[in-house]
Amino acid sequence: MTLLIITPGPDTALVIRNALGSGARAAIATAFGIGLGSVAWALASLLGVAVILETSAAAFTVLKLVGAGYLAYLGLRTLFGHRRPADASSRPKLGDRTAFHQGLLGNLLNPKAAAIFVTVFPQFIEPGDGALRLLLMLAAFEMVLLPWLSLYGLVVSRADDRPRRAAGVRTPLAGAGQDQVKPSWAPSRRRT
Repeated sequence: MTLLIITPGPDTALVIRNALGSGARAAIATAFGIGLGSVAWALASLLGVAVILETSAAAFTVLKLVGAGYLAYLGLRTLFGHRRPADASSRPKLGDRTAFHQGLLGNLLNPKAAAIFVTVFPQFIEPGDGALRLLLMLAAFEMVLLPWLSLYGLVVSRADDRPRRAAGVRTPLAGAGQDQVKPSWAPSRRRT
């Protein structure tokens, strides 16, 4: 099960996107949205909705296309929505609620998530098992998923800021003639 969680997919891509664009807090909110989406898929599996998606090629194809469309929308919005300022503190940030909703919707439209709960989870459930066993399995899944995606987002957001910090790049103050601090290895522009 852990291998399925750590294998990169649309959920990981969304966490990376939000970590790079809005920082660790947005990445963690996205991870919690993904976690809630996983709970919803587990409930859908219990109710038979996930089985319908697995057995109906048309329904599964629609889910894949809608999910791909949503990820394409988010990607295009990232590319064309705004240019990233050099300073991380001046970037527009996603609100926690927006990042959470993106994670939730991204997971609900992720066919990999549906497949996990239709094909993998049933392998660990015996006929006659009570709801407690499923709840414990879901809790174990969430206990791996949430820390993994949160840590991933934290590392990616820190790595995104490291080159700028190492180079000494700072936000220029308002006004003309304010240059960014140059790294020590940069050529000097002195004229004598």
